[in-house]
Amino acid sequence: MVSPARRRPPISPQVVVLGVLVAGFAWAFVFPLRMTRPPSTPLLGAYLAGLTAVGAALFVVLRSAVHPGRWPRATTVGPGLLLLACLGVWLPTYSWAEPGQQPWAWLAGFAIGASALADRRAGAVAALVLGGAAAAGAVAFGRSAVAGVAIALGCALVVWIAELSLVWLLGVVRAVEAGRDAAAELAVARERLRVSRELHDVLGHRLGIIALKAELAEGLATTQPQRAAAESAEIRSIASTTLAEARRAVHGDTVADLASQLSSAELVLRSAGIATTVDVDPARLPPAASRLLATVVREAVTNLLRHADAREVSITYDSPSATLVITNDGVGSDSGTGAPTSGSGLAALAVRCREAGARLSHGPTGDGRFEVRVALSPDVAPDVAPDGAVRPRPLRPGGEAR
Repeated sequence: MVSPARRRPPISPQVVVLGVLVAGFAWAFVFPLRMTRPPSTPLLGAYLAGLTAVGAALFVVLRSAVHPGRWPRATTVGPGLLLLACLGVWLPTYSWAEPGQQPWAWLAGFAIGASALADRRAGAVAALVLGGAAAAGAVAFGRSAVAGVAIALGCALVVWIAELSLVWLLGVVRAVEAGRDAAAELAVARERLRVSRELHDVLGHRLGIIALKAELAEGLATTQPQRAAAESAEIRSIASTTLAEARRAVHGDTVADLASQLSSAELVLRSAGIATTVDVDPARLPPAASRLLATVVREAVTNLLRHADAREVSITYDSPSATLVITNDGVGSDSGTGAPTSGSGLAALAVRCREAGARLSHGPTGDGRFEVRVALSPDVAPDVAPDGAVRPRPLRPGGEAR
């Protein structure tokens, strides 16, 4: 069985991208540190503390950009904290800036670019607020307002475009991983469906046989002990066979053979006191048709044993039309197989036949009988010559019969 769990790389792509983004945005602190001159050591320490707060808020914003949706509040709270932290160092950065320099505008540009990576609307708000603050700082401290706004918005645009490619590539990687997980989960679901279907086919039929024979052995225990012992031995043999078939079904090794299935069906039906007529020559059918019809016989017999009170059953195969017909006279009972509530076995079997290119129909015939009819498609039906001989079909390049 395929497992959706697989070996993950020791370092996730999210961690790599976040590390690259943090390294790139570290340039935001080069400009304030190189272009300012705090007047004293205590003020330098306070200034570094303010820049550290900006760095912490910046990390929160970048993390929300790399992991969208994981922390919904960080997408809005992070840019807000970054905005407040940048405004917190606005005054000392402009006050201690080198003559003619605008280091805070560079810091604001990186903050706007980071906010836009996390959320477009947050980036627009940051551009409006921090761009206005850059213009106000330039005017207040004798710099060019146009240059301040150009630095802030130009830096933001360059940073956003440069780093957006990394975030986009990360989204592509994330989509690929999600596709692999979905494919693995689909494979698991298909395998579970296969095992469920195989076990239903094996256990449903065999347990019905065991129940009937156990009831028969119980009735014969006092009057015909030897025959009861024989029935008990046959129950033990059927149980062993059922266990082996169930194990093969789990591992995908089940083999359905129409000849053995017809023999088993005839045995159990006659053991239940049902007159059975079989007019099928399995040797005239190719393997694909034999396997499909074996499944139909098993399911139909299981259903009529569970839901019908039949006294006569006929199983016939018409070669010219490539059609198998299973008929019983138990449709008139209270729980006849003609009832819509007879279970999902025949409905699931109809789906399987449709997948194989065959067509299955079932229902009452109007004369007190219930009929299960499956018409084989040309891909699996045998090619019968006018003299009755079965001619092998030519093979496709893949080795399957055409």
